[in-house]
Amino acid sequence: LLELGRTGEAIEILTETSRQSQELVDQVAARRGGDPTVGALLLGKAAQARERGIEWSAEIDPDAPRSVLSPVDAVSVVGNLIDNAMDAAAAAEAPRWVRVVFGRTPSSPASLRMEVSDSGTGVPEALRERIYEHGFTTKPGGAEGRGVGLALVRSIVASAGGQLELRDDPTVFVVTLPARAT
Repeated sequence: LLELGRTGEAIEILTETSRQSQELVDQVAARRGGDPTVGALLLGKAAQARERGIEWSAEIDPDAPRSVLSPVDAVSVVGNLIDNAMDAAAAAEAPRWVRVVFGRTPSSPASLRMEVSDSGTGVPEALRERIYEHGFTTKPGGAEGRGVGLALVRSIVASAGGQLELRDDPTVFVVTLPARAT
């Protein structure tokens, strides 16, 4: 845009990008006991969403309980769910969006609830269990290196004593994790 002499548009884009990044940083920083690794992941995924033309929103309750997951497992769970959501949103008709929410579980306020939703077409009923199989993928192209994400997410969540749920309209993956012992 700068080379085309469209300085005003370039400044507008940079200002909006900076504002969105700062909002996310503020939300992550406000969380007591929040995981800075997951915060960094969210910042990176927000940038990827912008690059792919996907509207990104993240809502992080500052009082959300701490995750029982290690930083590596937390990044694996959140990263895989967001990657799948962005792929689904990118393949959908406009508007394309991804939303991430961290908060308390309504039925058990000490438990952490993570939701990743998208504007994609959803998961067909016939594939609802298969998507968790190691090596199974709905994505086009070669299956090499694919079909691992949701199997890994389910395994990590189950090992931590949590639950993984898939909802429709819009597509939402909900992870519920028990409270971390203090």
